Amino acid sequence: MAERPSSRPAHAGPDAASRLEADRAEIMTAYERVLDELGGPVAADKEARGRFMANAERVLTDVIGSLRAGAVQVGQGPAPRVPEPRAPEPAAMRAAPEARSHESVRTGAAFFDVVQRELVRRLDPEGDSLPLLMLASRALYQSITCSGGLLAHEGYLRDMLREAQVEERCRIGRELHDRVGMWLSAAYRQLELYDLDKNSKGHCPETEKRLTAAYGAVQEAMRILRDITSDLRFCESSNCLEKALRTALETVATDDAVVRLQVNGDEVWASPAVKDESFLVVREAVRNAVVHGMAELVLVRVDIAPHEMRIYVDDNGVGFDPERARASGGVGLSSMRERAELIGGTLLVSSTPGQGAHVELSIPLPGSENDAA
Repeated sequence: MAERPSSRPAHAGPDAASRLEADRAEIMTAYERVLDELGGPVAADKEARGRFMANAERVLTDVIGSLRAGAVQVGQGPAPRVPEPRAPEPAAMRAAPEARSHESVRTGAAFFDVVQRELVRRLDPEGDSLPLLMLASRALYQSITCSGGLLAHEGYLRDMLREAQVEERCRIGRELHDRVGMWLSAAYRQLELYDLDKNSKGHCPETEKRLTAAYGAVQEAMRILRDITSDLRFCESSNCLEKALRTALETVATDDAVVRLQVNGDEVWASPAVKDESFLVVREAVRNAVVHGMAELVLVRVDIAPHEMRIYVDDNGVGFDPERARASGGVGLSSMRERAELIGGTLLVSSTPGQGAHVELSIPLPGSENDAA
């Protein structure tokens, strides 16, 4: 529908914004009454309620600013003061992701209804004010849904997806350990019994050769199974990257190889997903250095800042030709790069035969929660 310049004076938008600003307290009081009617954790928790009210003030500021500017403007006005939490997190916000998402949707929808009703009262939808009403409604919707205030739904959905992935990975790890591991252990035991029986009855060289190969195959399968279940069940310790790395690197180190780890910065700046994938990249890099590079010393350094995490792995091993390794289609390096890409990171690998290897993983971070607040 085309706008007719003559039907709406240039001052109509600012006038509507001024009327809305004058009635701000009345609108917020109406919203508070609706919160009381809704009940639930937000209404009962004073701290959570204060945060929702502060965000509602911000949304109202966006609507008023958009009316004054004649175009949707979200997040450009002065932000209202959000009450400082007395505890790490309000009780209403410590609920399960499903409950938090539900509360966020309910309170956001309630505020949308309150403001929309007040807009209709002040802007006649049947007259020349319809374009202003449409503009204010778009600003109201975008401010509520896009800027993460009243309807921070996307973050809750990501939390729910993350928890589902962690739960499934742990379940698969348990199944592999309990089912496949049991049968591998049984096979290994049977080989041991056969070996004892063979020693009592004598043996032939061909049988000895096959038995040795079977022992090696089962042992390798059991080692791989332990690695896979360790990867899958890393979720149980992913709250602390340094602790998980120290535990894993102790198992990789040998009598001939020393692995040293240094972690700088606060892990709160990195999400669980970033810590998961980084852990797996570092462990693979160290394992390659010890097993394939025959390194005697491997140095691992993790630097975590609010907006970036960098990880360095250096060794004094035999080194390799990166181009030849890439051409050969090796799984180790390609999987490390894929894991880096999953978290938006970049992996750089450099090496020269006889001069060790250098691995560098850089991952952009969104910043700490305190920075974002």
